[in-house]
Amino acid sequence: MYELYIKQKVFKITDHYEVMDSNQNPVYRVDQDFRLVGNTVHVSRMDGSEAFVINKRVLTIMPKYDVDFSNGKTAFIKQKFTFFIKSIDMYFDNKLLSLDGSLWDLDFRVFSDNNEIGNISRKILAWGDTYVISVFDPEFEEALLALTIAVDNIKDNEGNG
Repeated sequence: MYELYIKQKVFKITDHYEVMDSNQNPVYRVDQDFRLVGNTVHVSRMDGSEAFVINKRVLTIMPKYDVDFSNGKTAFIKQKFTFFIKSIDMYFDNKLLSLDGSLWDLDFRVFSDNNEIGNISRKILAWGDTYVISVFDPEFEEALLALTIAVDNIKDNEGNG
């Protein structure tokens, strides 16, 4: 297991930040495009190569995101609504990633085929949004990062609405 850390700025119009490893070395760079409608986020590795792009679909009732990874894999993230809880599904490389925990406190475990592949938590009492991604299966590292970015976007949009 290893961890990745996201520390966002407090005052922002768009997101531009680095994802760090446990030694505070930058691993990824996140850049959000400014758009009046929709949301596009480019995530690149520190060598400059693109890791993936997240596009938020427009004109949907519940938030939906398409993720295109540089290795050709794709993912689809969608928020579901039920009467008592909100949940999010992620389909990554034709696998359902299920989330267990409190999405809105951003503290949950992520499973693939009943195997825990990682967990994501939000640090309390931090200046700005600070997230810790624990990666148990390196195959899902970028999927967990994409999921964290999408959930953060959903939370930001709900806070602004």
